Amino acid sequence: MLIRNTSIARCYSRDCYFKLVRLFSVTKVVQEGKVAPLAKVRWCYATDVPKSKPDWFSYTKEKEPEKFIPFSSYDSRRIEEAYKKLRENIGTGSASSDEQAIVEVNEDKLFQVDLKKLELSPVYWDGPIYEVRRGLWFTSAGIPLPDDISDKIEEGFLSKRPYNFEAKINEKKLNVAATEDISKFNNSVRASSSAPANNVPVSSDDESSDIIALENGKSVLYINETDALIFPSSINNRFQLGVIRKFASRPISLMSVEGIRRGYSKDLEESKKSASESMPKIPDLFGGGNSDSDQKKDSKEGKKGEVGSGSKAKASAEDEGSRVSLETEFENSSAAKANRKIDHLILCVHGIGQVLGRTYESVYFPHSINVLRNSMNSLYENETEFRKLKEENSSGTDNIEDNGIQALPILWRHMIDFHPHKSFEESNNDNDTRLPTLAQINVDGVKPLRKVFGDVVLDVLLYYEPTFLKQIHEVVVSELNRVYSLYKERNPEFNGKVHIMGHSLGSAIAYDILSKQSSSGDSTTKTNKLLFDVENLFCVGSPIGVFKLISKKNIVPRSMVPSDFDVNDDSLPYDSPKCQNIYNLFHPCDPVGYRMEPLINPKFAIMKPESVPFASQGINTQIKGLSDLGDEIQDKIIKASKWLSNSEMYTKSTSDKGNASEENPITDIISSVFSSGKKDEVNNSKKVALSKDDLGLLASANKDGRVDYSLPMGVFDFSLISAISAHISYFEDENTAGFLLRKVLGKKTLDRTDSKLVSLYPQKDGDSTNT
Repeated sequence: MLIRNTSIARCYSRDCYFKLVRLFSVTKVVQEGKVAPLAKVRWCYATDVPKSKPDWFSYTKEKEPEKFIPFSSYDSRRIEEAYKKLRENIGTGSASSDEQAIVEVNEDKLFQVDLKKLELSPVYWDGPIYEVRRGLWFTSAGIPLPDDISDKIEEGFLSKRPYNFEAKINEKKLNVAATEDISKFNNSVRASSSAPANNVPVSSDDESSDIIALENGKSVLYINETDALIFPSSINNRFQLGVIRKFASRPISLMSVEGIRRGYSKDLEESKKSASESMPKIPDLFGGGNSDSDQKKDSKEGKKGEVGSGSKAKASAEDEGSRVSLETEFENSSAAKANRKIDHLILCVHGIGQVLGRTYESVYFPHSINVLRNSMNSLYENETEFRKLKEENSSGTDNIEDNGIQALPILWRHMIDFHPHKSFEESNNDNDTRLPTLAQINVDGVKPLRKVFGDVVLDVLLYYEPTFLKQIHEVVVSELNRVYSLYKERNPEFNGKVHIMGHSLGSAIAYDILSKQSSSGDSTTKTNKLLFDVENLFCVGSPIGVFKLISKKNIVPRSMVPSDFDVNDDSLPYDSPKCQNIYNLFHPCDPVGYRMEPLINPKFAIMKPESVPFASQGINTQIKGLSDLGDEIQDKIIKASKWLSNSEMYTKSTSDKGNASEENPITDIISSVFSSGKKDEVNNSKKVALSKDDLGLLASANKDGRVDYSLPMGVFDFSLISAISAHISYFEDENTAGFLLRKVLGKKTLDRTDSKLVSLYPQKDGDSTNT
């Protein structure tokens, strides 16, 4: 059957069009004997080798995927129903819209299957795209055969009718004869492996009643209504085919012969369980390009002005990271999980370092947000505190069984013109490239460190170049509006609150964008105007404090400024982000995190940040019981550093040293890093009640009356060690997830009649406070 409808054909790629035509012709048939049994179809998707990646990855597919996992039965059923409708439309000659070919799948419908392209892709962010297969014929490992091969095998199944074969059970004693036959068969296969394949197998009885030839140089022998064997067509003499038939139903391994199964079954599902691999670790980030060959390749690619794809080992690690991400981060959908009622949408803006995400999945921002989303879901499910919090603040129609929170990533770095490994698209009068790449102006020393610096730290420098600052703001606003609008389009029932979470530089970007939002909306430029109001602004690991101090700006809550103040007046001595609540969350060891409360009023500097309680029950007791051990370990490290240096020089203060040759700055730095002064602070700190005016000022910034929040430190969080990872570990820290749950689900608001205790830093003689 051939369908000649050019209007339909134009809607499909050539390959996909003929796949659908071919699949349409494969139908259930009734011939002499039994009715062809229906097979259990299970749709699957690849997880190891993407079909494509966004342009900034500079990705080239080098091999076919080998690892597939099935969609949930709920999603698979929905995909199959949509597929049948699409097939019926082709059969009747009516055109199908793109919308009919799209099926939203997986947890929270964050992904979609395109039935025209047979692809799986994320809905709300740009990410890798994976192949999708309609699982009808499977290998013994549970991998669905490619659609074109599967279709051809199914056609042969319907024509050969193996479900009508009589069971031929040979109970003769095989023993020695069997061993000899298998050995002789394997030897003959080895001998003929180099011979050209004959695509027309010859059956042992001159009738190919149970064999068909495929177009890929292989043939299929049908055994019964569920099982078949696939083997090279070069295996075509009577003896070889006789041995295959003889042992077809027996669990005996024959060289180049593989068993395949029609329909999805539980034993195949068991074979899909695989051991989980770990994501690339942070130290790997500093090892890229360390070898001479990698350095030469980077240099060569830098001269071309192109993005280096790295070694094959890196590409392999990258694909493995993507596979682990797909296999472990997203739960298979059920009707309940796919149709959650969302009351809170958190849009998360990434910070520096996303250029590294093209190589390392562990720093790819969507991965971080997936981990955060899973942590929030897990905490809500396992910790009664959060369920109780939602129940207490419920409107009566909320679903208490689910937290009702959705977090989505906002990607922007790849849209900025500057790339460390690409040339600017600028040319001189001779149409030659006018400017070099960053790689071309780099020097050779400590090249791995310089590469990381270019991929990470330069993002901050871009933010203070006016041209890039303007572009960054426009790109982030555009992405915030795009994702919000798309979410509303895909979820028209959503009428909840929108929150923004910014990490690192992303928090400064979000803060500045909100500071440019007019209360009336009139004075905000079109390119920087958000389409929604923001409930909470969460600044995580944020440098806003130091940025605003350098620019001599105070932070003033929006409720305390005139409604008609000019948001575009840069001469004002303050900024005022347009949001209901602002929270500043940081880890004590994060070197990028700074406080914000002293910028609201300098006298708040004597107040310690509010401590974030542990998210999991019971861990507070464990930490408290081990705290003395942590102090003891710190003391031992300090003693060790003293032993490694001249003890006399270590104990002398700088003012006592006679000259510069006697100074030991390295030892001083190490000892100061490890000497946290925790014991003195604990012994001398005290709690006082905020005055009504101070409480009113902080309560205007957020409903809880505090802006600065400090994550809890673990027993073994030594300052120097933790600083390496503290800044990038917020999304993996369940205490961050617990903090978001408390602030998003909680609704209690402080007023001037409330009282609030705050902890103060130890005061030196002569210090005073009005707090």
